[in-house]
Amino acid sequence: MRSTRTKTDVASRGGQWAVRCLLLLLLGCEAKVSPPLGVRRGDATAARGGTLRTAFFTDVRSLDAATAFDTASAAIESLIYDRLVTYDAHGVIVPQLAESVDPSADGKRYTFTLRRGVLLHDGAELTADDVKRSIERSLHVKTPCPVPSYYERIVGYAAYHDGKTASLEGVRISGSHALTIDLTEPDATFLHVMALPIVAPLCKSAGKVYDRTFSSKPCGAGPFKVDRYENGQIIRLVRHDGYWQKGKPYLDAIEWSLGMQSFTQRFKFERGDLDYMREFSEADSTLFRKSPAWQGHGEWEPSLTTAGSFMNTEMPPFDNRHLRRAVSFAINREQVASVRPGHVQAQAKLVPEIIIPSEPGYPAQTFDREQALREMALAGYPYDPVRRTGGYPHEIPYLAIIDSYSGQAAEVYKQHLEQIGIRIRIQLVGWPTFLAKSSRRNTVAMGFSGWHADFPDPSTFFEPILSSGAIQDEESQNAAFFSNAELDDILVRARRSANRGERLALYRQAEAIVAREAPWATVYGYRYFELWQPYVHGYRPHPVLTQYIRDAWIDRDGRKLSGRARGARRAPTTTLALALGGLR
Repeated sequence: MRSTRTKTDVASRGGQWAVRCLLLLLLGCEAKVSPPLGVRRGDATAARGGTLRTAFFTDVRSLDAATAFDTASAAIESLIYDRLVTYDAHGVIVPQLAESVDPSADGKRYTFTLRRGVLLHDGAELTADDVKRSIERSLHVKTPCPVPSYYERIVGYAAYHDGKTASLEGVRISGSHALTIDLTEPDATFLHVMALPIVAPLCKSAGKVYDRTFSSKPCGAGPFKVDRYENGQIIRLVRHDGYWQKGKPYLDAIEWSLGMQSFTQRFKFERGDLDYMREFSEADSTLFRKSPAWQGHGEWEPSLTTAGSFMNTEMPPFDNRHLRRAVSFAINREQVASVRPGHVQAQAKLVPEIIIPSEPGYPAQTFDREQALREMALAGYPYDPVRRTGGYPHEIPYLAIIDSYSGQAAEVYKQHLEQIGIRIRIQLVGWPTFLAKSSRRNTVAMGFSGWHADFPDPSTFFEPILSSGAIQDEESQNAAFFSNAELDDILVRARRSANRGERLALYRQAEAIVAREAPWATVYGYRYFELWQPYVHGYRPHPVLTQYIRDAWIDRDGRKLSGRARGARRAPTTTLALALGGLR
């Protein structure tokens, strides 16, 4: 759904995976995983109570709905903030805080009637005024919203976002629990963007103007509210007892540990200290997926992510189109995917297969080293791979995320690019630093790019990351700072059309521009294998929303029936596990 980081299959610190493989060979032991704890009782009924515990490899940058726009924050936001509309279990848009949504015949006006009796976390009843105030707060000139261009079709947006008017003309209150939103033109994506947390209704404590302190004490209308938030340590959410859906949520609390290495997560999960996880190393993921005891307790999430490398088209050397094309031709995508089979899938086009399936002739980038060398010559930097002479004369810094797959992939890119005369120097930084640097104008020439679908429509892979309107001096999701009038025109026409066939044809043209101009080298798609203990019910990967665990519940009787409680033996701790204790 947004800027994304992907977890490494090979822990980068100290080459731990290489050490593990060596230990396996030297010690001759068999790596195993412990069996599930508890049992899945088919006759168990949904019950309230209990705390679900899970973890993130990274920290969470922000919990302010207006500014938090990465995959880690998204999972927490879906628990804190309800929206006017959301997605059901099949990925279809349905009303949430709105009782009904009525579009006009011309597609330029939407009337939202709110549910009555919805209580915000502070106990106040939700009104249309809260909705208007929250939308205006997010789109205010002083709010560092990462994708305000999603809402530029709202009447009066430009004047309001530029600070020329005091209110957003197109959002009008028509009653205490009703409001209308007028658009300048039909927009096939409008309800999708209204399902984003950016425009979720907030408590009055959020104010009318953005204040960064709201992130530490967020307040919305979701099923859980923040009880404890310590950066880099833990986020604890507790049940919102005034939640509008009677009987929900089932859980008393959800605890999200932050900054926990995947190797640590794995052993905490086996011990029952975590109830659900998905950030496995490749080795651990394979062990769990192949274990007969764990069959039926996990599932792959749908792949809605595209990743690769952005090239800043405003900065040398990537203001040179041929040099960008050389990079896109030089990367062997299958080789990159082979580093983490299953989780990483070679992908040479921007829009994932689940949204637009490939067909013969579909535009995509290709691996062609000879063409890459020809592009180097056209760029003015011919390279002789036999004599290893020529090429681009300067080393190019490449920004990636520490302890992540982006760093591992960069090592592969480095080898590929050296073969055409381009040298990169990998710079590994933390997730918040990466976001801050890559989104700032004239700062980073090249680096990891990753985008997770905000909603199930091709537009989400073009407008926020490659359209001219998405460029900002700070917090720019368009890290390539790519501006192309032809692409912009295609995106506008696709957005206005209600005809699916016409829209798909236009997005095919958009793909052709990206393949040709190469602001990104699109390389792979990424997906997670998610696993939960048998006593966790009511969860499976959602087709759109990341880690959507709001309806989960714990069968506490089933949890008590652990392997040890029933007298069964847990899988023995291996010599390998003991030997690795000092590596963490």
